[in-house]
Amino acid sequence: MSKPVVSVVKVEQPKGNAEFMGGKFVRYEEDIKKIKAAVAEAIKLSIGSLDTIIKEGNTVLIKPNLAFQAPPESFAVVDPRTIEAVVSYVKENSKAGKVIVGDNPSLGMHVGRAKPAFKDSKMEEAAKLGGADEVIYFDETDVVPVEIKDAKVFKHATVFKPFLDADVVINLPKMKVHLAGTVTLGLKNWNGIIPNCHPDAQQQGAHRIELGQKMADLYRVRHADLVIVDAVIGMEGQGPHAGTPIEMNLIVAGADTVAVDSVACSIMGFDPMEIPAIRCAGTEGQGEIDLNKIEVVGNSIESVMKHFKRPGGDPIGMYAGLTCAMQQTCPGCHVNVRGALDSFAISGIDMKKFLEKHGEVVVIAGGVPNFEPEFCIDKNVFICGDCWELFPSADKVREGAALAKTVTYYPGCAPVYIFAQLNNDLQKLAAGK
Repeated sequence: MSKPVVSVVKVEQPKGNAEFMGGKFVRYEEDIKKIKAAVAEAIKLSIGSLDTIIKEGNTVLIKPNLAFQAPPESFAVVDPRTIEAVVSYVKENSKAGKVIVGDNPSLGMHVGRAKPAFKDSKMEEAAKLGGADEVIYFDETDVVPVEIKDAKVFKHATVFKPFLDADVVINLPKMKVHLAGTVTLGLKNWNGIIPNCHPDAQQQGAHRIELGQKMADLYRVRHADLVIVDAVIGMEGQGPHAGTPIEMNLIVAGADTVAVDSVACSIMGFDPMEIPAIRCAGTEGQGEIDLNKIEVVGNSIESVMKHFKRPGGDPIGMYAGLTCAMQQTCPGCHVNVRGALDSFAISGIDMKKFLEKHGEVVVIAGGVPNFEPEFCIDKNVFICGDCWELFPSADKVREGAALAKTVTYYPGCAPVYIFAQLNNDLQKLAAGK
């Protein structure tokens, strides 16, 4: 059996990178040409030609990572230049009848629906500049119930119909780190094929410690025909939303998502077995995880590797005055609270003035056997998830809530939406609302 092929191609230094990383996205025609040339080379090296996957008249869906309603300068979304380059290349070099771009933000109800997210990220503009026949806002389309055969934890999904209807799907993730998933690449990008209803099992179900298995299960709905990783500028640190840009100037591509993710995460300085989604999908045989069994062409992993700063998912002791009472808590609350507090901390808030004016904050999740209710007196308490009520410490939490200045509850298991909602509520508190 032949090895899966993954290409790693360098992008000639884009003119706009310095401005982009400095906080201002500027489109230069020459940059589109440079990225497009790298995309062309990556496709040629990995699958030979688009004709191997796209037949005459096919509808091709390009599914980018539209994680949030965020501008390009957030580096949380796919580079608009890469979107334009990929769309343009597919339009010009295939017999596709229709090329569409579609996605849905994972936390769309809390951080922007698909339509404004496509607009603010400049992805819609880029797709149209590339010649896309249509940009589809998944959250405005029909959904189809799907029973996921051989799934282990995420067995029933409601999937956006355009994703299922397309003849060919090209997966276009961004190279970045992720608080909950360690990295987010091709496998994690499938989180956008299901609705974002919170609290609801579609997004938050199996989004705890078993998130990697959820993504491996969700990948069973449909494998991508081609993966093209946008690694022009990646994100390191507190990804997927509050990290910092890291210049890579690469395109990574291949037909095997697990193999592409394994190579891409290795370029980032991670072992594939460290990444829950890659590990689960790989050991299940959904693709190749063993680097020795993957043919890497173009540039070697070692020649382009940079060790990305790893995300920290622990919120405890991170910010003075924002106390986290979490002793028996799974990552479903743990990392999403950290994400929310990171967002609050980097939003420009003067933390000292906030605490003086509004009082300290206490975030509670899970079991807290050493918790003292009196600690909540005159503080703003936020209680996350459902499981705290199942622990022997539940009465302590109720007593603490009764003593608190304010109390906010976030139901669900895991309440993934707290990633955005807790930050929003802290911002309202800061604004005196």
